Amino acid sequence: MGVPTKEENQETSVLPEFRDVRLYCFSPGGFLQDRDPIEVVAAQIRGGADVIQLREKGLRKRDRIDLGIKLRDLTRRKGVLFIVNDDIDLALFLDADGVHLGQGDTPIQVARPLMKDKIIGISTHSLEQIDRAVESGADYIGVGPVFDTSTKDDREEIIGLDILLQIKDTCPIPYVAIGGIGKDNISSVVKAGCHRVAVISDIIQAPDIEEQCKALRQILL
Repeated sequence: MGVPTKEENQETSVLPEFRDVRLYCFSPGGFLQDRDPIEVVAAQIRGGADVIQLREKGLRKRDRIDLGIKLRDLTRRKGVLFIVNDDIDLALFLDADGVHLGQGDTPIQVARPLMKDKIIGISTHSLEQIDRAVESGADYIGVGPVFDTSTKDDREEIIGLDILLQIKDTCPIPYVAIGGIGKDNISSVVKAGCHRVAVISDIIQAPDIEEQCKALRQILL
């Protein structure tokens, strides 16, 4: 199976600029249970997701490719940004809109010549890491974990809301709050000046994924 060409998928609107992103969502990963992963993602898009990240650390490479092809097709048709977690080769193969890199992944100085003008996001967990990501040319940063989260086994120390308050008027690139964010605490993130959030479990484990996305996105406006 090949990657669909852009000409085959001219169904939708122009992709959003990252600065206009509000709700950053994910493939289901370990929260899939017995559901169809494409429908889980489609429900997030119907609910207002601006970004879908392919984040499937438990899948074999071949299975990530197969799922990625389907999600690339879906996101292209729906006009939603498609980001691949960690894997530059896979991002390029799928013609993703970008890649998201952690602190221990390929340095952006190596990734940029390969990704060219595609989006590169960097996970950050301190003011020093934020400064380095900005200086290195990241297109956006993830900032967290803001709250306690069970999504990552090797999660970093909780940074809280203070760092969001410190960067809200100074960070020159878009930043996305991540880590334990859900319906019960998203308002505090917005009060700290951040209107972009990445949400995994609170959405994917919700009884109605589409309605949960709509409710979260309304708070972010």
